[in-house]
Amino acid sequence: MGENLEKLEEQIKLETTRTLSPRLENAVKAAAILIGIFEILFIFNFNFSVYSLLEKMGIKLEFLKFDFQDQQVMAFVLGMIFVIAFLRYPLLKREKYLKKVNIIDYLLILLGLAAAFYKFWRWPTYMVYYNVNHMDVIFGFLAILLVLEATRRTIGWILPAIVTVFILYGIRDAGYNWTRIAQYLYLDQGIFGIPYYVMTIYVFAFVFFGAFLLKIGVSDYITEFMITVFGTRPGGPAKSAVISSGLMGTVSGSSVANVLTTGTFTIPLMKKAGYPKEIAGAVEPVASTGGQLMPPVMGAAAFIMAQFLGIPYNKLIIAAVLPALIYYSGVYLFIDLETKRLGLKGMPREHFKPIRYFLRKLYILLPILVITVALIWGIAPHIAAVSSLGVAIWVAWIAKEEIPGNEKLYVAVMLATTLLMFTSRESTVGSMTIAKPVGLIVLSLGILLIILKFTTDMVEFNEKFYISILFIILVAWGKLLYLRKEEILLLTGVFGIIFSLIVGYKSQTEGGRKMYRATYESMIDAGKTSTTVMLAAASAGLIQGVLTMTGLVTSLGFRLVELAGGSLFLLLIMAMIFSLILGMGVPTTANYVITSLVAAPAVYTAVQNNPVYAASVPGYSTAIALLAAHFFVFYFGILADLTPPVALAAYAGSALAGGDFWKTAINAVKYALAGYIGPYIYFTHPEMFLITVQHWTPEMAIKVIYYLIATVFIMYMMAVGITGHLKGSVPKVFRVVLVILGVSGATLNHFVVGAGVIVMAVLYLYQRKSSSAGSPAL
Repeated sequence: MGENLEKLEEQIKLETTRTLSPRLENAVKAAAILIGIFEILFIFNFNFSVYSLLEKMGIKLEFLKFDFQDQQVMAFVLGMIFVIAFLRYPLLKREKYLKKVNIIDYLLILLGLAAAFYKFWRWPTYMVYYNVNHMDVIFGFLAILLVLEATRRTIGWILPAIVTVFILYGIRDAGYNWTRIAQYLYLDQGIFGIPYYVMTIYVFAFVFFGAFLLKIGVSDYITEFMITVFGTRPGGPAKSAVISSGLMGTVSGSSVANVLTTGTFTIPLMKKAGYPKEIAGAVEPVASTGGQLMPPVMGAAAFIMAQFLGIPYNKLIIAAVLPALIYYSGVYLFIDLETKRLGLKGMPREHFKPIRYFLRKLYILLPILVITVALIWGIAPHIAAVSSLGVAIWVAWIAKEEIPGNEKLYVAVMLATTLLMFTSRESTVGSMTIAKPVGLIVLSLGILLIILKFTTDMVEFNEKFYISILFIILVAWGKLLYLRKEEILLLTGVFGIIFSLIVGYKSQTEGGRKMYRATYESMIDAGKTSTTVMLAAASAGLIQGVLTMTGLVTSLGFRLVELAGGSLFLLLIMAMIFSLILGMGVPTTANYVITSLVAAPAVYTAVQNNPVYAASVPGYSTAIALLAAHFFVFYFGILADLTPPVALAAYAGSALAGGDFWKTAINAVKYALAGYIGPYIYFTHPEMFLITVQHWTPEMAIKVIYYLIATVFIMYMMAVGITGHLKGSVPKVFRVVLVILGVSGATLNHFVVGAGVIVMAVLYLYQRKSSSAGSPAL
């Protein structure tokens, strides 16, 4: 699949990278691995976990307590990002620049390392004296220019152009005070502000996690499983694309990346099942774009939202549940009606693997379950991602059919160990803590495997055995030494990588060698993949810095309110258009940073005195109005990937399907209608975010359930009206009425929804009567 993805990326020109010599490719790999090592040691605090583990054994290695501050780690990572960006991405997308690395690229790498490591060296002193000197100004502006150039190379010119405009305004507003600008955009905030901080602290862990899951085959399993479940039904390939892409969104968090992974499999199947190119090419982008809205791992912007709002990420994913379900319900309903309109049938069962194969391998989804539970329980997001990574590695080794061993036995041992790993050391039975008894139980699982090796043929001394024993010993060791749950989870994730590399390197089987390559390549891919998101975040941080430094963040918001003339609906329309237009050339992360600082406060200002929004989110000081406003712009920033004229995700889908881009993009907008209408419903009915409910009562539960059912019904009405099909062709008068009722029904007004129910019932009876009379509905 990796080779296919590279060809597709080149075909649709999403990015053009150099083919480097082995020596320079090794430099890129080294930079990518160094990013991972620094993150693991000084962001995930793995060194402290190892120190704690050894200290419990009476071994004190003080050097393990050595640490760098977050700003220093961020500077180091930026230096490595510069190396990767200036080596892989040419100055210009022309053949002569693609063939070799030029002297200017080497110069920029050296300057980038200098600017990054100057911040690394300078930060501890600056934090004590808080003074700015001439060297700070020089290296500050050098860093700003290099971030803009690296972003231009990796993402395109639009975002750097926008950043440049903001910076020029900031320079003028500051009265050409270069010291103030360098301090604000380099030393204090700017490049190293909240967006880049969140990327370094949280998002990289999920990029790391996603890279592993893609390499070890979880995405392939999800896609093939859904195809097998739905493939024999009418429209099965399209419906499976909707569900598999939604699940894949929990892994990658990128709409275009999802199209390029699941789309390589689902789009050809949809075409084979009879879907026109422009429909097959639209379904996958719509489903993939929703992945950034789907908990538990949403797009990178969601982590920034948590930081901006001061609400933990595990609460935000609860807030996103109903909107995500409604989005996918709307997509599914459209696809179902399109399938019936086209009269398509399912594909023969012999085209797919037996479903019992996937049920037997269902444990492959355990890492996604683990990360979901960990996040909901409130475990720090980056620790949740790394701990799930350990489980993912163990799962992948057990799933290797080339390596002998009783699969059911190993799965049972793995499930038991994983469950016990999540027990807290403070958990008690009576007056006794259960940490040590749990440790002994886990250890007994390892002893069981050893006994079975010598008494049965269920276990052999091979890779599955070694990996399982290593994980069991590590978890048991942590429990017996009374380590915190978070420390054990982190240790299993990081040591899981080490175990996989060692066992895979020593392996003599093809399955073992595949796992070694998958583990090694995942570490490199994580560093490479993070290049674009890190640079987008650094550029967005510059915009945020200028907005706050100049006060534009307030004045632009008030200007939007004035333009809306006091109309909330008009203000929401303007915020939507602003988000969509900005998102057409700017990555989701940067889009959200800008809109959340400009449009979201304006929307909040307009409604903050409204009784519906006056309260705060229970348990937090964040106003409900602010949460609703941020989700509003967040949604439309993501949907920009589907919205013409740019529509990158739809462009990828049309290229894969070989269809017309404009027809594909228009279909994509149509199928994603729930994403365009939904934010207005959620904003005006904030109870649908769930965490905004002040007190859960039976009346409130019924109210939320009504909102959910009514919203899905509205999407169904719109789908019938737009596709023109129910049990047969729908007369135009009905279509017009249904669309009007659907749009006006976004208020969730009982009378409008009730009128919609009546019209749908009349239409159903009309078509049934026409069908029984033997004449088609006209």
